[in-house]
Amino acid sequence: MSAYLIPIKSAVMAFPFIAFFVSLPFMVGQYRKYGSFLFWRAVVLYSFVFYLLAAYFMIMLPLPSVASVAKLTTPHYNLTPFMALRTFLKTTVFVPGEPGTWLAALKQPGFIQPAFNLVLTLPFGVYLRYYFKRSLKQILVLSLALSLVFELTQLSGLYGIYPRPYRLFDVDDLIINTTGGLLGGLIAPALMRAFPTREAMDAKSYARGTRVTWLRRFAAFLIDNLVGVGLISLVLTLLARLFGVTGAEVDTLISAFVAPLLVFIIAPALNRGATLGKRLVGIRIVREDGQPVEFWRLAYREFLLYGFAKYVLIGFNQVFVALFSQFHRTELNWALFAILGVGVLFLVANLLWEVVTLDNHYFYDVWAKTKQVSTIHAKQ
Repeated sequence: MSAYLIPIKSAVMAFPFIAFFVSLPFMVGQYRKYGSFLFWRAVVLYSFVFYLLAAYFMIMLPLPSVASVAKLTTPHYNLTPFMALRTFLKTTVFVPGEPGTWLAALKQPGFIQPAFNLVLTLPFGVYLRYYFKRSLKQILVLSLALSLVFELTQLSGLYGIYPRPYRLFDVDDLIINTTGGLLGGLIAPALMRAFPTREAMDAKSYARGTRVTWLRRFAAFLIDNLVGVGLISLVLTLLARLFGVTGAEVDTLISAFVAPLLVFIIAPALNRGATLGKRLVGIRIVREDGQPVEFWRLAYREFLLYGFAKYVLIGFNQVFVALFSQFHRTELNWALFAILGVGVLFLVANLLWEVVTLDNHYFYDVWAKTKQVSTIHAKQ
């Protein structure tokens, strides 16, 4: 049993890191196609990722030492089909004419190993039929391809990490894994009745896609800041170094002013109110009357967000540290703490109000008389 639990535990530990790296691309794909992030769709796709991770660990773990593998003299592969059936008949107590032996045979290794290989890919066929809408012929081919990846991983000694295979490449595994995937595709229609259909999920996603939620805006915010500002800052800093312009002041000017100016003002002014992040998730900035936003209005909006709000939070944090960590309790620091504290309370209250009311029309949009609209239109 531990041979099966170790890979599952490893998958559980690795999954949060894998999920973190696939989350933003997944969200972008969902927003770009549907305009919304449906919880049940996320459950289906993330569970599919976890299943593939656990299945891969099943065929790879536990890892032996390189020295122990080097000493192995077992065969590298078996290309004779149906050896598993012969092994089952030879090594178990199963006698076709004696039903009393059947249950006992199911508990023996000669049955458990092939049964495990069958069950291993059964969920793969269910996912392919239920969510990805693949035909039985496609499921057959894809299940064979997945099994081949597993077997080649073993045959290659984990892609050359080991001097030889530490597990057997077995043609029976290809046959049983492929059969398991096909069986999963066959039973999927019966299981699908208990869950929302792909068509129902798509219809619900498109219906919600006309709304610009805070999570959708946050995804655009991450892309613009991590990819847009980050990449442009890196390129401009390297160019400055190339031309001999160096210094902390230059780096600060680029990262705090030039890159945000290009990403949040110049780019949307030239792209109908859409930054890179907003374009990817299907939203753009317009005036409150729906007309294209002007350059000055974009500049004012971004000043409120990245000038006023950002530096109020930074300043409050610095003053808080000075007062309660460094104990620089001067009258000026107390005055700044009070002034900036009012600003922070305003920002927090505005955030909470918009989250509770689901309006998502934050102060910088209200003051600049702008709003964000979805470029995704509802589909039947």
